[in-house]
Amino acid sequence: MLKEDRLFCSVPFNRLFIYGHRFVRPAGPTIKHTFFRPAGDVHMCCWLDTSPLGNIEHQLVEEVWNGQKAQEIRRTILDGTFKYCSRENCPYLQTLSYDVQRREKVKDKDLETVIENNLTILPFLPREIICCYDRSCNLSCPSCRKHVIVETDRREEILAIQSKLESQLLKNARVLAISGDGDAFGSPFYRRWLQTMSRAKMPHLKQITLHTNAQLWTCEIWNTIPMEIREIINSTIISIDAATAHTYSINRRGGDFEKLLNNLEFISLLRTGGPLKHLRISMVVQMNNFMEMPAFIRLGKSFGADVVSFSKIMNWGAFSDGEYRERAIHLPEHPCHFEFINMLADDIFCDPIVDLGNLSSLH
Repeated sequence: MLKEDRLFCSVPFNRLFIYGHRFVRPAGPTIKHTFFRPAGDVHMCCWLDTSPLGNIEHQLVEEVWNGQKAQEIRRTILDGTFKYCSRENCPYLQTLSYDVQRREKVKDKDLETVIENNLTILPFLPREIICCYDRSCNLSCPSCRKHVIVETDRREEILAIQSKLESQLLKNARVLAISGDGDAFGSPFYRRWLQTMSRAKMPHLKQITLHTNAQLWTCEIWNTIPMEIREIINSTIISIDAATAHTYSINRRGGDFEKLLNNLEFISLLRTGGPLKHLRISMVVQMNNFMEMPAFIRLGKSFGADVVSFSKIMNWGAFSDGEYRERAIHLPEHPCHFEFINMLADDIFCDPIVDLGNLSSLH
């Protein structure tokens, strides 16, 4: 095991998550805390156990970005304690991948300066913006919500946050992710935003990542987005949670498996011919789909996915404690846990495109 004082996580030095809705944080296998996040609440990471950094509705971005809470979080990365990080749930800390790496492997000039000078107050604004302020989605997946949510009653609030992002954050940002808590196409606000974006307002942006269920990612909708914006939509995460039509109908409630496959055909063409440079499909692993994990890997390969990722199911407030424990196959006390562990021994999980994320410790 590598010593954590030799590790570095770039997230608190690069990224902001912008929230704006009711949110339930999981603590261990069951819900321990329920609270509300006002519109514009800002966090650095979904796996950090801290209060918000601040709120961009009521504070300047610079004030939030280099505020006391932000400095405290950065200090725990620089001193190697990773005090606020959820080791149990953070896939990158478990696997030492993506944002977490050995310090000597950090090649970004700004981050090298941060490490060398032990900086907690940064001379640059966040370079990665994750939009989580609109839960609107065309599906109602049981692992996420109890019913379809389209946040039309929050229209002014959502548009005000987008306006603030454009005026204060996107001028310097390199990466924009839509959406961390809804669907990039299922939200009328995010979709309209994509259709009206201008590169002139975000001159340094190199990447837009779309997080979507892909039910609405058709050629027709794709062509409503300006070409200059399509050119930088070069990464996508597609949540699927199944490898068969039956399981998909349960886990992606309201979705159509055949429509998904048709849209994946189109998206795979965007991967081979551009502009997509990274195609990831993902599965939230639970009791009713864990046996489909090998088939899910084969599904990803058939559409040219760069990564097929898996993650443990979390209770975001959609389940009772009993319902969650029935689904949570990763818990050692689950009656099928041993069967799950045995299945993970299959050689297919050694394929380079497989990312077991926060299930890696079970492999």
